[in-house]
Amino acid sequence: MRTVLLVSEDDALGARLLRVLSDCSIFPSRTDDDALRTLRLTEVDLILKQVASPSGDLESFIAKARQLRPTAVIVCILPADGLTPDDELAVEGADFALLQPFTTPHLRGVLRQADEKLLLLQEVAALRTARRPVALDTLTEDTDAAPEASARDLTQVAREFAKALAAGFDLPRVLDLFLDAVSELARPSRSAILLAEDEHRQYRVRASRGLAPHLVDSVSLSADSGLPLWLMTEGRLIQIDEAQARATEVAGREIAREMAVLQAVVAIPLASHGELVGILLLGQRITGGTYNRRDVETLFNLASPLATAIRDIRVHHQLQYQQEFTERILQRMSSGVISIGPEQRVVMMNRRAEEILGMAAKDALNRDLRVLPSPLGDLLYESLSRGSSVTRSEIQLALRSLPLEVSTYPVMGEGAAPMGAVVVFEDMTAQRQLAQERRSAEQLQLLTRVVARIADEIKNPLVSINAFMELLGERYDDVSFRQHFTAVVGRDVRRLVQLFDKLAALVNEGDYKRDIVDMRTAIEECLVEMGVPELPAGPAAARLLTFTDETTQKLVTVNFSYEGHAFLVKGDRAMLKKAVAYLIWYLLRRTPGQDAKIAVAVSHPASEEHLRITVASRTAEVRPDELLAIFDPIQVVQENLIDVGPCVSQRILEALSGQLEVKQGRAEVTFTAVLPATHA
Repeated sequence: MRTVLLVSEDDALGARLLRVLSDCSIFPSRTDDDALRTLRLTEVDLILKQVASPSGDLESFIAKARQLRPTAVIVCILPADGLTPDDELAVEGADFALLQPFTTPHLRGVLRQADEKLLLLQEVAALRTARRPVALDTLTEDTDAAPEASARDLTQVAREFAKALAAGFDLPRVLDLFLDAVSELARPSRSAILLAEDEHRQYRVRASRGLAPHLVDSVSLSADSGLPLWLMTEGRLIQIDEAQARATEVAGREIAREMAVLQAVVAIPLASHGELVGILLLGQRITGGTYNRRDVETLFNLASPLATAIRDIRVHHQLQYQQEFTERILQRMSSGVISIGPEQRVVMMNRRAEEILGMAAKDALNRDLRVLPSPLGDLLYESLSRGSSVTRSEIQLALRSLPLEVSTYPVMGEGAAPMGAVVVFEDMTAQRQLAQERRSAEQLQLLTRVVARIADEIKNPLVSINAFMELLGERYDDVSFRQHFTAVVGRDVRRLVQLFDKLAALVNEGDYKRDIVDMRTAIEECLVEMGVPELPAGPAAARLLTFTDETTQKLVTVNFSYEGHAFLVKGDRAMLKKAVAYLIWYLLRRTPGQDAKIAVAVSHPASEEHLRITVASRTAEVRPDELLAIFDPIQVVQENLIDVGPCVSQRILEALSGQLEVKQGRAEVTFTAVLPATHA
């Protein structure tokens, strides 16, 4: 440990130096008088003195510091300008000078040189001390040196120590009572107890008698060197005379310096479970002389119970802090939390659980879990008895029909059986109301869009029908007009019929006929109805058909093929033909040019129980994002009402126990329908 006296009025400079000297005991002083007062009471290794401009009595300060602490190294921190020749002459009395502004590496370099000089001075002093014999055993026997203590005194001392160890979990009171008992037994002029800080591995004064306040506030001993390391390694007490006798060793010099700084002559370890919990330091006796062996051995024997008590008190406070911290977290949680113990009794209920369930915690704590509303108690019992967990499950309380989202967990101990169970739940009422409001708003918005789309789809054919109807009276005798009227109006009427058929199929509950249908002949009839001329007579596994689609005015080439012999299914023949037609029309409308190529196939291998229908096109173009939502009528309707064909086809096939899928390969869009086959 290095002790540093920092003399500076500049807070920014002081903070910068403190960061560099983090491993030292720092005694800050703002004035020269405060610094000299500290030097009279404290062993200091290094003095950092900030020099103001003008420096004033710098020479006097350095002279007094040398007189009080001859072995201390003095470093003056000088301003950038403003020094007089007298000031420069006074600075020569210091060991090192540091000119502002300076960098951190420059500061570390000066401190390294100061440390090397300090080590050299200490080694020289140690060699001088080694020439003088030192008595190692300075503890006196109490037979001749002191009269026997009376039984009354010993009883009083024992009472004081018992009082200290029985002070409960109040650590400051335990330490104060123990130092009072030490004062009764050994009569030291000064005493202190240093305890370890777990986070920094530093030993600091936590209780003292007779020590200067600046020592109590500033001194810290590192656990990895000096006195703490020696006590931990050796496991016995040490006197300052023994440390000074080892002045030729670096460890001995460091121990002697640390004890001298704390004005102690005896250091006793407070060890428990192989750990150095603290250090008991004793100064000179108030009557002078040395401590007798009996008193020091008594203190050493009492140090172990004190260390165990300190360790237990710290563990208690740590557990208490963790419990309070956990309770505060639980009280602030937005979810309700209830836990039960192994006796199936409620041991914890947080504030949010009280609010959700509408019951006070005092009415449930330490009572059987059946006091909880069903099914919370059942879920907790299941988790406790079987060790099972439930994650984010929605339940409804029997009380008030309250919807909850629940998660349960078993609390496992060292054994295989759970030692408790926890349920975490959240009231879903607000979320459901919000979801319902959002769903209503979305449905209203969707309805608006659908109505607007239906109006737009109906308007286009009705405009042409209305225009022809206005001209019909004037040009009825015109044969060409009547033919054109029949073609256009008939096409638009069929378009309206298809549109209403699709809308009806979307909302149809699926109450279709269950007749036996030959799908090969049904598809052939569908193609004929779409515009294909009469099919060629005679059996053929594949046929190439062409027609012009009336709706899109595209030239369509259809490759119709089948595989197998029996293509019978149970269903509604008219609806099945519409399902196939809607798929073909969708692919036609997705073909950008005037020529469309469609492949329709029906197959029923003898080894399978399902019949497969395939409708594909190499000329249709469908974006991947459109393909993902192709069976979602909500998404499709918002774009184009005519494109709901695949949605309607899927509804029809699923109502007849079938399935419809779509996939996109290389330059090909394919619909695949699967229906259960039947026999005649």
